[in-house]
Amino acid sequence: MVKKQKPVGNKYAHLSQPQAVFDFHGMGIVTPEEICEKAAHFVKFSFQKGLKKVLIVTGKGLHSKKGPVVGPVLESFLPTLDAVKSVVKARRDRGGEGALEIELW
Repeated sequence: MVKKQKPVGNKYAHLSQPQAVFDFHGMGIVTPEEICEKAAHFVKFSFQKGLKKVLIVTGKGLHSKKGPVVGPVLESFLPTLDAVKSVVKARRDRGGEGALEIELW
């Protein structure tokens, strides 16, 4: 009789993965108001679906004349939303300086 081996790895790894991702790449030039509107809609939708951890890809601003725009706007805006528990720069493997991990209540 052959016994199946259990998969090797961290069985809790999926718990830290974002449950949804919103990416600002490819949207062209967006105003700070549009940035906040799109992010608020994504967060509200995610919260209503019962999600606890989401990722917003902001980009690093390497192609902007004045540097990063989306990230700094969202870093100050997202904590003002009632559904948001915390906002941190993403892990390197999830975008690092070009993404934000948001924990929802």
